[in-house]
Amino acid sequence: MSKRRATVVGTAKAARGRWTTGTLALGRYPDGPITTPVNIACGATDGPTLWVQAAIHGTETGGAMGLLKLFRRLDLASMRGTIVGIMAANPSAFRGYSRNTPFDGENMNRLFPGNAAGGHSRRQASVLMETACAVADAVMDLHSGGDQAVVPFYALYWDDRSEASKRSRELALATGAKDLWRSSDTWLEGTMLANATRRGIPSVIVECGGGGSLPESEVDIFADAIEGVARQMGIVPGPARRRKAPREMTRCLLVFNRKGGYFVPAVGVGAIVDKGTVIARIMDPHGRVIEQIRSPNGPAYLAALARPYLPVYSGAMVAECVKVVQP
Repeated sequence: MSKRRATVVGTAKAARGRWTTGTLALGRYPDGPITTPVNIACGATDGPTLWVQAAIHGTETGGAMGLLKLFRRLDLASMRGTIVGIMAANPSAFRGYSRNTPFDGENMNRLFPGNAAGGHSRRQASVLMETACAVADAVMDLHSGGDQAVVPFYALYWDDRSEASKRSRELALATGAKDLWRSSDTWLEGTMLANATRRGIPSVIVECGGGGSLPESEVDIFADAIEGVARQMGIVPGPARRRKAPREMTRCLLVFNRKGGYFVPAVGVGAIVDKGTVIARIMDPHGRVIEQIRSPNGPAYLAALARPYLPVYSGAMVAECVKVVQP
């Protein structure tokens, strides 16, 4: 159900049948505000509002490019409702081309719902959370592997058995992803995804690509995924796209290396592996394999791998292995 109120996000205000722009202040530099660009596409008639945010990790730019590609092809006259695009959910990380916030080293994607009286990243998370919850009927959070990891295309929703969680699954199916991760993993409890769902707002994460490159095909995936969710919500006209019989996963185990060196993948992201399968090796500067990295669970979906030949310290997070529950 639409919240049916004028959509205002920072200095950006929705206007019927128009694409409007502005900025949202999330914090302050010593000499002025820290802002993220905001794009709002508003249909000719009232309807629900979809909040879409990108680049909460500053090196993950694919989602923002997908947003722009979608906005350029929208027929606003036939739209019912609003799409809000937050182009850099962590603007200081984006400007510093960093996964984490440069000022405090924090991963903002683990700090929701935030703290208005806390440190810098926690205050930013609080502003995003409260602004989104004030206007959004649904939330999308767009991610990739950035410059140091690679991920396949999949959709993730928070599985707490609530009504919002059930609706989140429908949105995840509407992205067109054939792989769905239903998560209740404790290390994701601080995401916008989990916290918006707890507040009754259906939410979905879309992951795709990384490794320091951004082919146009991945931009298309993001654009199509957003459009699929907007169709499911009735914002964009046309039949809703619903993936049938997706592969479903749950319970992710994070994998860390023991020895430093060059990371050499043995399989590709999106592969299904048995427990104990060698998924990567660590090679030293003399070309010797000094560690074999194995999947800690199985059958497991490789939801992320460090990019090939990335130099890694000991104790780096180099893979995500998610238990497959429905092939």
